[in-house]
Amino acid sequence: MRKQRPFISCMEVKTMLERPGLTLIDRAIIINADDFGITHSTNQAIAELFENDSITSSSLIVPCAAANEVPELCAMNHKIKVGIHLTLTSIENYSLKPVFQEYNLGSLVTNEGFFPKDLVSVEKNANPIQVKAELEAQILWALSHGIEVTHLDSHAGSVMGLATGRDFLEVVFDLCEKYELPFNLPLRIIDQPFFSRSQKKFFEQRILSAKRRGIEFIDDLISLPYSLEPRENYDQMRDWLIRQIKYCKPGITQIVAHPAKVTKELQSLTPHFEKRGLEFLLFNDPLIKHTLQNNHIKLISWEYLRSLQRSKKPPY
Repeated sequence: MRKQRPFISCMEVKTMLERPGLTLIDRAIIINADDFGITHSTNQAIAELFENDSITSSSLIVPCAAANEVPELCAMNHKIKVGIHLTLTSIENYSLKPVFQEYNLGSLVTNEGFFPKDLVSVEKNANPIQVKAELEAQILWALSHGIEVTHLDSHAGSVMGLATGRDFLEVVFDLCEKYELPFNLPLRIIDQPFFSRSQKKFFEQRILSAKRRGIEFIDDLISLPYSLEPRENYDQMRDWLIRQIKYCKPGITQIVAHPAKVTKELQSLTPHFEKRGLEFLLFNDPLIKHTLQNNHIKLISWEYLRSLQRSKKPPY
């Protein structure tokens, strides 16, 4: 029986036609390492993956203390590409404070002055003006330290309205316009079966708003499960990722990972340290690289979409 080609929407076709160097049948992948800056060992792992051409992108959590190491790593290795992992929540066992210090961001923090750990608190309490001040401060920190920011995305989906429906995407789009940066919101989010009809409609509206502003998006997302599944082992992880790569659709897909070298520091911050260690091994695995090559995948970074977005800006 002849295999059906995957359905591609009119919006996706129009988007693909506007991308120089890619055809309607090309499959391009961004391999992005999230949580750059969370620990020293994570920074070392991500820098090594860039050096080995095993990843093409990363997302920096600016409020983390180890983020201070990243500008020097970028200066030493120009392969490193860095976006901003816009952060409004703390990490499991790691309480984070705002970067913005000009006045108190009371709607964004707990009584102790830290970001909350849950999305509900952010969505219910955050003042959009304070959200914009903090997110812009994270971008400016990176730029002021010599990092050529490639894109914006959202740590734990804290701007996406996933918990209560109250989002801050238009605030983020303001920053995307101001700094001429693409945002990680895949067009095929509206096809995901775990979202309700109203959520899909909401994302459709936000995507159209961003398109009117000239903001570039990817088409799809492959996200490795955040935690180690029961009885999951390395071979199962690798086989799952190989299948995802082989059957990814035309367009630009991002693979999201959280690679790290396991240390006592990492173990103290997250219960998912073992999974992060395995992901570091995974993207250095020759079988993954072989799969990408044999399936004619074009590896790109967010720098491609940033350049595309900036090239379309009217000359005024």
